[in-house]
Amino acid sequence: MMRNIYIFVSLMLILPVCGQQSGLRSISFICYEEHKTWKEAQSFCREEHTDLATIRSEEDNQLIRESQSWIGLYREDANSPWKWSRGNKNAAFFNWDKNEPNNPQTELCVVREKTGKWHSYPCQSRQSFTCYDDNLVLVTENKTWEEALDHCRSLGGEDSENPDSVSWKPSYDLATLITEDDHDYARERAQQATTDEVWTGLRFLGDGWLWVGGEPVQYQDIPSCPAYGCGVLEKNSNTSFGLRACSQRRNFFCYKRPEND
Repeated sequence: MMRNIYIFVSLMLILPVCGQQSGLRSISFICYEEHKTWKEAQSFCREEHTDLATIRSEEDNQLIRESQSWIGLYREDANSPWKWSRGNKNAAFFNWDKNEPNNPQTELCVVREKTGKWHSYPCQSRQSFTCYDDNLVLVTENKTWEEALDHCRSLGGEDSENPDSVSWKPSYDLATLITEDDHDYARERAQQATTDEVWTGLRFLGDGWLWVGGEPVQYQDIPSCPAYGCGVLEKNSNTSFGLRACSQRRNFFCYKRPEND
């Protein structure tokens, strides 16, 4: 017998996690049955999750169960490109139904139909909606390593209303890359970066290397007395890490810390 997995949220709604991948590639889609305008749904998803659903591929699209709901695709006017709510990045993947999109003057937001096909709708119409949580977040702002760390840790956490509290624990941190697949996936995502290298959570402190998320450093060939103390991933190289001066500015990866961390 098929069974949905449910989570309980503060709106007193019981909601299915309607699609999920595992590991650093993890993307969870959360379907809400309550009807909201696209903008209301966007605000809710940004507060409770990562954002309205971003669908990068047919694989992502197939992860979502049968549900007619807002996704994060929109455009500003009839002459603008379609963008995703997360990062306002131009969309590269589409799954339009026949004769869609239409009414370009009035239908500037997108609903994923139960069939998996996409339809344009007026943004003020009220629909169910799908949010998503992404384990790895590329931030295309140029920051020093320390500024990037602060940014990641500001993305939410336990007792996030009071981040100075001794009990505060961040939900996100600068990213840890452990497995070969972690590095491959991060490099795929880094192709969208505006810098050739992206900060990770690798840092030299005291007399040793550490991941700021707390995981052990697995690299065997990392220098024990480095000239530079902060780690990067190079998007156009197969090397696992690079070392740079922490004061330099570049894009960076945040990741969602494990639940039991």
